[in-house]
Amino acid sequence: MNIQNLIYGLIIGLGFIIPGVSGGVIATILGIYETIIDKILNLFQDVKNNTKYLTPLIIGIILSVFFFSKIILYLLEEKLFFISYVFIGLILGCIPCLLKEIKDKTNKNINIFPFLISFSLGIMLFIFEKKIPESTLNPSFLTMTLAGFIYAIGKIVPGISGAALLMLIGVYKYLLNIIANPLSINLPVIISLIPFIISFLLSAIVILKLVNYLLKKHFRTSYSAIIGFVISSILFIYPDHFNLLSIVITSLAFLISYYLSN
Repeated sequence: MNIQNLIYGLIIGLGFIIPGVSGGVIATILGIYETIIDKILNLFQDVKNNTKYLTPLIIGIILSVFFFSKIILYLLEEKLFFISYVFIGLILGCIPCLLKEIKDKTNKNINIFPFLISFSLGIMLFIFEKKIPESTLNPSFLTMTLAGFIYAIGKIVPGISGAALLMLIGVYKYLLNIIANPLSINLPVIISLIPFIISFLLSAIVILKLVNYLLKKHFRTSYSAIIGFVISSILFIYPDHFNLLSIVITSLAFLISYYLSN
């Protein structure tokens, strides 16, 4: 098994459960985002090699989601300050890499218009998320179907947090509690998860194809929009205050992210 990809999967898995952080951003930081999309969409063209590459990643993501969900619940309640600035630093650290990627592949700088549009959309999402209270009540069939769709967007498109989107429709804590307590799952919970899972899988296929097309045909525009989403995602995890410790934490995380992305 590819140990490096297993570790990458563990890291990417954090983006599946932390509000404000996208698994796509983490994959971009690690430099494997486009490779993952290509391997998934062309799985049956070279099943052996593609499966060999993807399997440790998927195992790592699954282990991360189930193992770290309880830890994330604790950190979000008890150590929000620390974890927030760690991920702010990680997000900022990947920006130079994204800008360099645009320059290297198109010989042009960032496209300001799609950047501003995506950045503005990110701010709007943040404002709406703040105004809508989180609910832990049993969600409806329609809500879970919508949750599967928007979670697929958040997990595939860098800079868009699926966890933050789930907060927006009031099912984030509901799903995180299920993941953190798998032994408590009963038949009603399983039934409620079916539309979420089906919606997520079907949406993921469509979104992957769309993102792959945009990256191949409109790379500069796509990456410019990604950068806008990535920067705006910081709003979702900013803990409303900072001090010297926060600067140190952010700086260290920035350096780690910058090193990994290069």
